[in-house]
Amino acid sequence: MPVVDQKTFETLLPVAYEWAKAQEDFVLARGVPLNARYTADAVRAGVHDCSRVRLLVVDRIPLPTHPELAEAARRSGIATEDTRCIGFGHALIVRVDAWGDRELIVHNLVHIAQCERSGGLEKWVSHYLCDRQSCPDFTVGALEQEARRIAYEICCHSAV
Repeated sequence: MPVVDQKTFETLLPVAYEWAKAQEDFVLARGVPLNARYTADAVRAGVHDCSRVRLLVVDRIPLPTHPELAEAARRSGIATEDTRCIGFGHALIVRVDAWGDRELIVHNLVHIAQCERSGGLEKWVSHYLCDRQSCPDFTVGALEQEARRIAYEICCHSAV
């Protein structure tokens, strides 16, 4: 059973983009550039414009305020109270207690690379959510599998 029906999904898609755009704008205005280690990881993850990526360390990942989007995000596991890191556009938001989790951060740098490849945030949000919507229980789609695989390869096979 899908997290939301198709009509609700189509209604929430632009709301999800607006939320992601607001988060990206906030991080781009207040975040810091990647350090040398994460810049190297971003390059390995496929990020083309590492100089645009900004990192913001927070006590908790911001969740959508739109009630229906918040519920769908929670039910799908995309953004919950337990989320430790999220990356899209050129924004990387890391919960302070996840700062040392290199594989998690690299995983989200892969999402940033995917966003660049897809032609921007709006296209990526649509592609990512459609990919997840087509999976059983909204669990893992091709973009998530790619992020997990690349993060594992970078973190387990590099000397950095």
